[in-house]
Amino acid sequence: MITGENYKGIDFVRISSLPEEQRLKINVTFSIYKIIKILRDKELLKDCIQYVDYQDWYTKTYSASERIVWKPIDKRAIYFPNSKSRRVLR
Repeated sequence: MITGENYKGIDFVRISSLPEEQRLKINVTFSIYKIIKILRDKELLKDCIQYVDYQDWYTKTYSASERIVWKPIDKRAIYFPNSKSRRVLR
């Protein structure tokens, strides 16, 4: 987890300043409605996320995906992490 920036009392993180792996995952898993724009010194920052939303995403989505251990069940099975069953290819 990275540290955020603060501008006029708004704690935020820029998506472009995240490590590449987080940046790729956040673009797929994060709600676009939580991305904010901040006008800082005549520069419009279009890729900001409030730091509290970033922390929440990091602990619930990013960290959780890092804890999944992928093990093959058998040669024809597909593992679905959110499902208690497995599906067999025919």
